[in-house]
Amino acid sequence: MRTTLIFLSLLFIMIGCSTGGEQEVLVVPKNFKGYVLVIFDQKNGQPIRYMGKKRVYEIPANGILKTQFKVNNGWRDLTEYYVNEISPENMLPSFVEAEKIPKGKTVGFMGETGTVKKNSKSTERVEFSEFYIGARSDIEKAKNLVEKLDIANL
Repeated sequence: MRTTLIFLSLLFIMIGCSTGGEQEVLVVPKNFKGYVLVIFDQKNGQPIRYMGKKRVYEIPANGILKTQFKVNNGWRDLTEYYVNEISPENMLPSFVEAEKIPKGKTVGFMGETGTVKKNSKSTERVEFSEFYIGARSDIEKAKNLVEKLDIANL
């Protein structure tokens, strides 16, 4: 009994100390397929915008959004993906495992969040998140393209 109480107490402390991230909403242009890069903490980036308590990222046609938002650390629900505007009929299904994407279906897919140095002599870092829009084959092609990008200099 005592062990159970200690375990539950520790569990509640850990849950209380953990920070949750903010829910994200990603809006891509009509007919967009490929990678999306969200580059955080950019002074001249897209201004911060919320829909309720959810961050809204309006993605330009080139798929690269520079935003004034700070990086979104912490646990959160799956990103919501929309085409053209935020409405139920424009919502794409969200996936985090590529092998579970139904063949031929256009979806939103969460990639990675990372940090790169601005250059080899600097301590300044660029924080970013990757997302993908498309069918599984589109996502695989887009991942190969992202690997070749010099994110620090976008």
